[in-house]
Amino acid sequence: MATKIDARPLVVLCAVAVAGCVNFSPLDDLETTPPPTTPFNLALYKNYAFLAKSFGLVGEAQYSSFDRSASIPLTETEITTADLANTYADKALRLTRDELVDPEPSRDIKTHELRDRLARSLAIARDVYPRDAARAQADWDCWRLNLTVHSQLQAAERCRQSLEVSLPRIEAEATVVAAEKAKEDEAKKKAAAEQGKGGAPSEISENP
Repeated sequence: MATKIDARPLVVLCAVAVAGCVNFSPLDDLETTPPPTTPFNLALYKNYAFLAKSFGLVGEAQYSSFDRSASIPLTETEITTADLANTYADKALRLTRDELVDPEPSRDIKTHELRDRLARSLAIARDVYPRDAARAQADWDCWRLNLTVHSQLQAAERCRQSLEVSLPRIEAEATVVAAEKAKEDEAKKKAAAEQGKGGAPSEISENP
């Protein structure tokens, strides 16, 4: 008489094994990862998360890893909307780990000058005007990254137009911050000089 084998434990083990091999994408991890807490990182995280989710159900990304300097390899032509969504999600997740997320690199002289303007303004004003600074960086990245996907060229143009507003705004705010810092530094120097004069030993007069 043949012995019956209960296949249910094998099914359970197979299910566990398959579950253990699942690789979640940045877009998946975005749903369960707590956001950052610093004002600028939080504002930038919200922008990236919005961009990542704006494509809806995008399917599986072709690329399983993301380059830190240029999240999407711009030399490739086979770039999908799923890659783009996961790139924005990856940027958002890096902010939750307190990593520095720089604006996307430029590819020509004209855009290089624009990126330099953005980087200078961010360095000065992002701690004082975090929401405006985050919007400017997100506009830049949206413009540069969406250009890599043919179906997103119109979206890229909208982001470029938004950058025409957000970049001058953060530049103006950076000018204000720099001027205020210059005044504070000058006041500190003056106070230190006055303190140095007041702390000098007075002349000892002899008794008549």
